Amino acid sequence: MDYEKDLVFGASHYGESSAPAGADRIAMMEFYMKKAAQEEKRKQPKQSKDEMPPPASLQAAPSKKGHHMGDYIPQEELEKFLATCNDAAARKAARESAERAKIQSDNVGHKLLSKMGWKEGEGLGSSKSGIADPIMAGNVKLNNLGVGAHQPGEVTPEDDIYEQYKKRMMLGYRYRPNPLNNPRKSYY
Repeated sequence: MDYEKDLVFGASHYGESSAPAGADRIAMMEFYMKKAAQEEKRKQPKQSKDEMPPPASLQAAPSKKGHHMGDYIPQEELEKFLATCNDAAARKAARESAERAKIQSDNVGHKLLSKMGWKEGEGLGSSKSGIADPIMAGNVKLNNLGVGAHQPGEVTPEDDIYEQYKKRMMLGYRYRPNPLNNPRKSYY
């Protein structure tokens, strides 16, 4: 009984404690908990010589916690991906690239239409009420895919934030670590 009272009030068989004298039991417990926490912080983590060190990918990035598929995307690939996402800058860049890809006056089709009275910016047809924008054929026979096929990992302006997240994880899956150097298939 006296031993328990001594432990609670800070006395031990090895000497007196440095706890505040005359404090109540809860204050004493808090004092000892803080003291134990400080002691734990001071101790270095024990690592045996037989234990394998963590992989280099975990040692290199101490700021990132956990293993998220998005953490494996290289920075330049992530910047390219984010540039194509549904934001104002990407739409502006798409408009500029469409302007650069416009048919020039030395194009055969442009010359034929001009001979028939068409002017740039007008619609097609005798009443000039037809389409004014060129028809986009898309990527024809790209990577042995059919006409009009698209890559599932490519971001489109119609994608919502959830679809963009899914495609970003697909990109991360492409760049995930391969510690066993197994051969990789091209998934997407």
